[in-house]
Amino acid sequence: MQINKTRALAITLMAMIFVQIPLGHSSTSKTHINVYHLLLLAMPVLYIPAVRYLKLNPATAFLATLTATSMAAAATYGGGLRSTLIVFIAASYFLGLVFGHKLAEFELRKIFIWMLGCCITFIILRDIAYANALGSIYTRSETASSVLYMSTGGRNIEASLLALLSILLIGTRAYPIAAGIAFLTSATMLSRAGLIGAAISIFIASWQLRKTKHYYFYTFFCTAMVVLVIGLILSQVIDVPVLDRFNLQAETQLEHKNVGRLALWTNAGIALKQNLLGYGVGNGVPIMEQISGLTFVENNVHNIYLQFLLEGGVQSLVLFLVMCGHIFFSKTEGQNRNIKAFLLLYLILAFIEFSGYEAYFWFFVGMFYARQQVRHKRLVAEAGERTRARRAWMRSKSPLPPPETAHAR
Repeated sequence: MQINKTRALAITLMAMIFVQIPLGHSSTSKTHINVYHLLLLAMPVLYIPAVRYLKLNPATAFLATLTATSMAAAATYGGGLRSTLIVFIAASYFLGLVFGHKLAEFELRKIFIWMLGCCITFIILRDIAYANALGSIYTRSETASSVLYMSTGGRNIEASLLALLSILLIGTRAYPIAAGIAFLTSATMLSRAGLIGAAISIFIASWQLRKTKHYYFYTFFCTAMVVLVIGLILSQVIDVPVLDRFNLQAETQLEHKNVGRLALWTNAGIALKQNLLGYGVGNGVPIMEQISGLTFVENNVHNIYLQFLLEGGVQSLVLFLVMCGHIFFSKTEGQNRNIKAFLLLYLILAFIEFSGYEAYFWFFVGMFYARQQVRHKRLVAEAGERTRARRAWMRSKSPLPPPETAHAR
């Protein structure tokens, strides 16, 4: 694959949104500043003419509504460093549109394989650098808080990112490697979302290669049920750490200590009772802290639907759900089929993690709509060509007009 400017920039940006290299950290706003933030500010300037790719669709409507809501809420609730997230997700969405239009199918497939190579390289180098702390990296030990993970979100997001990346590689020879790494990493790090994501990724790959419509579905379903039953039985006899990660009783105990997801969701519900129209991007958790008097370690509520309702209001959440439905019901082909699966897996895992402002999500939302626009234009062109060919054929088969009779003078 010949490297030109667009391909080089696409590879660089995607590498940095998967392998997130931190530049700084704000303890007050609980926010990391990464290399990809700088790229998202600089790259759109190179593609100003590509603004023509922006069309009215559920994604642009959601982003416009969320922006307007945040600007209106800022007058009452103020804003901090995290309020700038709206700028970065808009830039990420725009660049996804740009590269989705400018890159061909075979180029996308090769770039996704390059991304796997970048991630594997990072993991190997990280493990070499922290060779003395591998035990704490690949366990739930809290002593690894200073370790550089693939994502600044920590080990759980690293496992989830690997599962998401594997979906982009379905149909390539690199997929078994990607799925294996995602599964092993999630299992050793005891990541719930990572294990769920890896299982869904393997199921989707099996479904696309199915012999019949029901064979792999029932095979997967029965296998999952057997593993679950055996796991529940074993958990009563021996300690199985990975099953403890799915224990809701542990989350309940964390809630009593005012930490964990249930505590976040409970206090988010209290904040929503006072305002359903949105507190503005980045203001969700700070407002929850003001109302409850508690201090949360997290900077989001670990549920993007609740996050958008809290910060963007009911109007933003409705448009986001419309966008989700539009993506789900859209017909896709080629690489966009994998991109759609990537987005759907993210939206499933988003019930228990993510903030909703991840650059990789909005980048692929933009790429999804770009590929759909390319597909629509191609289908329209093909339909026009068929119409012209049909008309030409009908003209060739039409009878010739009778010759004019000569009139005697």
